[in-house]
Parts: sequence; C-alpha cells; structure tokens
Amino acid sequence: MTIKFKTDEDIIHPYTFDSSNLKGNADKLFLPENIDELTTYLEYLYENDNPVTTSGAGTGITGGRVPQGGAVISTEKFKSISILSEGIVSVGASVTLDELDIFLHEYNLFLPVNPTEINASIGGNTATNASGARTFKYGPIRDYITGIKAVLSCGELITLKRGEVFANGFELTLKSDSGREYKLQIPTYKMPHVKNASGYFAKENMDAIDLLIGSEGTLCIFAEIELQVLPRPDSVLGGIVFFDDNSKLLDFVIEIRDKSRINNKISISENDGLSARLIEYFDKQSLNLLRPKYSEIPLNAIGAVWFEQEIDLKFEEKIINDWYEIIQKFTALSDDTWFAQNEKEHLKLREFRHELPLQVYENLTNNSQKKVGLDCAVPDSEFPLLFNYYLENFSQINLEYVVFGHIGNSHLHANIFCRNDDEYKIAREFYDRTIELALSLGGTVSAEHGIGKLKKPYLEKMYGKSAIDEMRVVKRVLDDKWILNKGTMFDE
Repeated sequence: MTIKFKTDEDIIHPYTFDSSNLKGNADKLFLPENIDELTTYLEYLYENDNPVTTSGAGTGITGGRVPQGGAVISTEKFKSISILSEGIVSVGASVTLDELDIFLHEYNLFLPVNPTEINASIGGNTATNASGARTFKYGPIRDYITGIKAVLSCGELITLKRGEVFANGFELTLKSDSGREYKLQIPTYKMPHVKNASGYFAKENMDAIDLLIGSEGTLCIFAEIELQVLPRPDSVLGGIVFFDDNSKLLDFVIEIRDKSRINNKISISENDGLSARLIEYFDKQSLNLLRPKYSEIPLNAIGAVWFEQEIDLKFEEKIINDWYEIIQKFTALSDDTWFAQNEKEHLKLREFRHELPLQVYENLTNNSQKKVGLDCAVPDSEFPLLFNYYLENFSQINLEYVVFGHIGNSHLHANIFCRNDDEYKIAREFYDRTIELALSLGGTVSAEHGIGKLKKPYLEKMYGKSAIDEMRVVKRVLDDKWILNKGTMFDE
C-alpha cells in the first residue's frame, strides 16, 4: 500500500490546536480512509520512530490532540454508522454526537450520555470517557461502550467486546487480532468515588476494554466503537428554576438529587416520583452573561438550576405537581420558572445551557483574555464545602468569572477570565488552592475533560509519583517506542 501524507503547512495547521487554545506543530498529516490504511500508516510511523498524535474533532479543552512535533493522524474519514442488533450501534471514530443523534432519531433511539459539545466525535468521547448533563442518571460514555476496534502504535489491531476479557487480579493479557499478546500490570492506585476522567482506569479484575477507554490517545487510536443505545422516552419534563438565595438553592439541589438517586433505579413505567435525569447549575455571573440574550431572567436571581425528568404519561399530572411543590418550597421566584414539555420548549432550555460556553468563548476572544478553568468533582457529602468555598472566595478576588455545570454530580466548572499577567497569576493561585481542597475532600482534578497536556502536574498531585510510574509501565507495553500522543497525561 502506498504511504500517503500531506506536508503543506497550511493544510496541517488546523490540526495543530484544539479548543484549549494551546498551539502545537507537526510536519506530516495522514488521512486514512479505513482500518487497513490506519494500521499501515501506524506501522510506517512506528518503523521510523516518528511520534504521532491522533486528531479528532478538536473540541477538547486540555490540549490532548495538540501535536508536539512529528505526525498527525486524523480519523475524520471514519464516518460509518450502522445498527448491529437491537440496542447496539456501530460508529466510526469521527462520527459526531450530533450526527449520531440524527441517525438514531429515525429509529426512536438515543445515546443516554449527553456531552455538551454536540460537534465532538465519538472517538474523542471514548478517548476521554466523556460525560455530560445526563451523566447524573446515566453515567459516562464508558457505561455504554460494548465494543471497540483500536490500533496500537505498532499497527496491531485489537478488537475487544465488553464482558469477554478480564484482568486476573491486577494482571491482564491483551491479544491483538493477529494473535500477538501483551502482558500488563494494572495500576494499583485507588480511583476516587466521584465522576472522574483522570488517568488510566484501574481496578482489580477489571474488564480489559476499560483500560483503553479514557486513555486519551496514549495507548491506541480508536477506529470503530460499538455503543448501547436506548429507546427515546415518550415524554420529558424540564425546567429552569431561578433562586434568590444560595443556601436555598443548595438545599433544593440536595433534596432533588437524593430523591432522584433513589427513584432513578425504578423503571419509568412504575415511577411516579421526582426522578431527575439531569441537574445543572448557573451562578449569578452566568445569568448576567446570558441576560442580554435572555431578558426574561429575573433581575434579582442569584442562580438557577435546570432539571429534566423522563415520565410515563399516566403519572404526568402528579409529577408536574410534585415539581411545583418542591420549587415553591425553596424559592420565592417560583412563578418565574421556565417549564418545558414539548420539543420547542426543551430546545429553548438546551440552547440556554449551550449558550453559556459560547458566551464564555466569545468573551475570551473579543477581549483577548486567558481562561483558567476548574473541573473538580467531590463526593456528594462534601459538596456543600466546595460550593460555599466558590461563593466565599470568588467574592473576595476581583476577577471576572462564571461557575456552572453538573451540580447533580457534585461537579462544577469554574472559569476565570484574566485580562493580564497579574490576574492570571492570581487565578492560577486560586486554581491550585481549589485543587488542594478538592483532593483533600476525596475528589478529582478532572471530572470529565481528561488531563491532556495542561493538567499533567495535577495528575501526579492527585495520585502520587508511584501511580504515574505504574501508568508509564502500561504505556511502555502497548506503546514501547512511546510515540503516541507524546506529552499527554504524563511525560516519558
């Protein structure tokens, strides 16, 4: 097979950065059209000791796809989608969440995981174990991946099905499709019991497929992913609730979170109680940023919570009344709640949520600002400490910021905008203090965006040097020349 690649700087340039604004460089671009070409190109690069970075849709915010020299392999031509069996769909690595949702809509199916960026690729989601708003009920994408086809740095293809290959304690043997064996020692560190996208998945007797999911392109390149999908619910109730008191907002969240964690275990057809599938937060600064486009936001609102619940129509009236009652219990702004029951109304709420990251990006671009972004999650029992820490500390530092996100998972995004180097220094110091607090509470440095190239020091802070060394041992077995996604997660 002929080895084809691009060397023109103008063609390569769009593949040298992502949404983190980190800039990189590369001298070759490979655009395989199928798995055979992908394996051939990797064999060529491996034989020539050429570093290679995988390029997905470029929506990542931690610099994972930003190359540090060498070659780029883009999987953008892996666009196949097909139904394999009832509830199982096979997708090419570059299929976006939006493309998959449009395809599944025709079959009245949906992927329960709901990452915010609809233009992100399934391959990128798999590489980072992505999650989103509906993770509160459904968990991350890992829980819906039933099979993968992935290629190692040397060009060996590995096909894995969930439930077929397991570690024996902390020892795992992976076998490529050609029969080559890779004997691995699974790391022994303990992952936090929170929403987490930091480091290699490691657990005694674990399913082999979970090692590759979330490995951020450092162990393999994903070509095809099999996903479990579910029937679309008949009806969804949604709402954005505005609050005039932060303590009552927190109490509201805790009550609906705890009720939902119990009721979400009951089938929709038998569930007539509060059972949110997502619980999302907007702080006062977020509302101020959105108010020019949404003038109906109450002027005295200090925060808001967006919820959704899947309901059986026979319970619709009771569930709606239950939501009205609990909203009235916790906020004097209950009459200002935006409710959604039909598709047009739900679209308004989704656009409201998705508009915030767009406004953040526009704010950064228009004002030439730097952003410092926190992505911590902590155990539910410790979340009030983190929530009040944000409220108290942001009121004391004179920086522009927004705090929003997945409050149902005790996970918030705090974005700080810096106009100059002095503000950036203050923001970084605040970032470091917050990481220390989250880790002391049993949390994580990255709940959903991965480590990439920007959070490497914090991965070691979270797990310790010996844990990073254990990850390096895994990488050396599957990528013995250390050529895949150099600089991502940890250094050689």
